[in-house]
Amino acid sequence: MALGLSALIGGLSYFKFKQVSSAIEMAESFPEHYEVVEVAYVKDAEHMPTISVLGSAQSPLHLELFTELPGKVAFIGAPIGKKVEQGELLVQLDITAEKAGLKAATAREKLAQSILHRSKKLLDKSAISQELYDQAYADLIVIQSEIELLESTISKKTVIAPFKGIMGLHSIKLGDYVAANKMLASYVGITDKVWAEFDIPQFYPPLPIGSDVRVRNIDAFGSSLFQTATVIAKDTQIASNTRSLKYRAVIDRKHEQYSPNTPLEVLVPISDKERVFQVPVTSVNHDMHGTYVMKLVANGTEPETYRAKRLPVKVVSQFDGYKLITLNEIKEGDKIAAAGAFKLYEGILVMPMKRSSTAKSPLAMSTGEL
Repeated sequence: MALGLSALIGGLSYFKFKQVSSAIEMAESFPEHYEVVEVAYVKDAEHMPTISVLGSAQSPLHLELFTELPGKVAFIGAPIGKKVEQGELLVQLDITAEKAGLKAATAREKLAQSILHRSKKLLDKSAISQELYDQAYADLIVIQSEIELLESTISKKTVIAPFKGIMGLHSIKLGDYVAANKMLASYVGITDKVWAEFDIPQFYPPLPIGSDVRVRNIDAFGSSLFQTATVIAKDTQIASNTRSLKYRAVIDRKHEQYSPNTPLEVLVPISDKERVFQVPVTSVNHDMHGTYVMKLVANGTEPETYRAKRLPVKVVSQFDGYKLITLNEIKEGDKIAAAGAFKLYEGILVMPMKRSSTAKSPLAMSTGEL
């Protein structure tokens, strides 16, 4: 009985061993699992460490229009938002009394000049005394002073465009009475340049005059592009409330029309350039262990195949579909996985994606050309 049981157990064991061996042989007959990815090459790049600060746009020609004297509004020139040429009349208060007084004073000036001219001839012939001549001269000076005073009053009741610009919003109307030194409207000059003013905390290195910063408009989607601005001035002292130093940079207006007080994002360099590597955005992935790229190491047993090697990286910047990373175990020209890199893990067999010669180029796909 025991002998039969042992034979049965041995037979079953042998049968199971042969079954497992056959399964292993069958599994080994299948090719090794691999993944197909797009291959990219690491490129050297330079990166300037920066901080992002809030700034605002300011027009080099921006002022507020005032009248120096009270009076009733008699004339309004350019409509709101219209471009105005230098010297164009914008607003004028009622100057009817001043114009009448100026007309009378001008007539009296001519008479006084005529009297002075005759007095000079009579004085030369000793027909009148020096006192009468001096009186005629003094009368002319007094009248001319009255004319200058009236012209000054008219000037203080007249607002003329000091430069080419645009009239801002206002609520003044014909017939309104305005008090002295009341602001009528804002006026912004039309220029090719605009200023960007921003503050840098005092614990960062000072920014030299002539250095470049990058500026962009702050929009809802963060899609506006950066453009270069040059620092032209800085404040003489650190603000006591913010412990920051104010800077002013100039921006070319041909790329972006910044209105005064537009909020700006300003990227300010805080150290020298450093060497980094440029890789496609699709090459950089994230998981619970951190940020990484997959380096493709040549597989010695089979040509045109690779093994994936995970390398942790630090992303320092991103632009135009690329990321700048810092990494010690990589060099320019190394192959890394791009599109499809998220599928890889350490040691997996990798094959490069082969581009079809009949596939459309990205340009043709974007333009619709065959």
